[in-house]
Parts: sequence; C-alpha cells; structure tokens
Amino acid sequence: MLISLDTNVWIFGLLGVDGFCQKILLNLWQFEVVIPDQVRAELEHNLSDDDMKRFYQLVLQFENLKIDFELVPHSYIDLFHKKGLRKGDAEIGAFCEWRRVDIIVSDNRDFLNALPSDRSFRVLSPEAFCEEFNLSNT
Repeated sequence: MLISLDTNVWIFGLLGVDGFCQKILLNLWQFEVVIPDQVRAELEHNLSDDDMKRFYQLVLQFENLKIDFELVPHSYIDLFHKKGLRKGDAEIGAFCEWRRVDIIVSDNRDFLNALPSDRSFRVLSPEAFCEEFNLSNT
C-alpha cells in the first residue's frame, strides 16, 4: 500500500503540535511512503532549517520513504485545477492520481472540500489514519 502525507501532516508532526501527526511520523517504517516534490518544496518554505534537517533525517532513516522529484504531467494537474483546487493542492492531488497513491493523509480542509469524488485514492484525516491502522495506542 502506497501512502502520502500532505504538507500539514509533516509540519504538525515535526513541530509536535498534533498527536496523531506525531504518531504517523513515528510509525512511518510500517508503510511505503512517497513524498511529492510539491510537499517537499512547501516544507522548505514553511519550516526552519533545523526542522528541515529532522525531515531529511526521517526520510534517510527509512528505505520505504522516498521523495519523488519527477514533474507531475500537466494533464493531471489541469484536471485537478479545473475541479477547483488551488495550484499547490491541484499538484498534490494530481501526483496522488498519477502515482496511484492508495491513501493521502491530510487535514487541509480546503484540499479535502475541493477534491473531486471520482479520484482513485482515499483521503484520511490523521486521526482516521491512526484509527484504521491501529496507531492510536502506540
């Protein structure tokens, strides 16, 4: 199963402001995780150098985590953009569709509300993800 984490999950987990996001990051070794370059770029823009160092340490620590630097085809981005998603959100949604991600974990309400229902991936909140994969008691 291939999962991806939206930018807010990384930020809230790395900064320790959301317990569910922290649990997800502590249990990344259990999942195959792909990180869109758009998410990496948003993290670089929003986190301090020290927090980015912790992010890269996590990525390098586990073989099952990888950053995908390949450009998302414009046809996928256009599809999500036409359905009402803003640029960055459209690219993340398009990435998930293009790379056949099974689940993206996100708490971004704008992203969640604008996502089309005919997408091929599931979207779970951090809390729902923790519950589904029994991470609540770890």
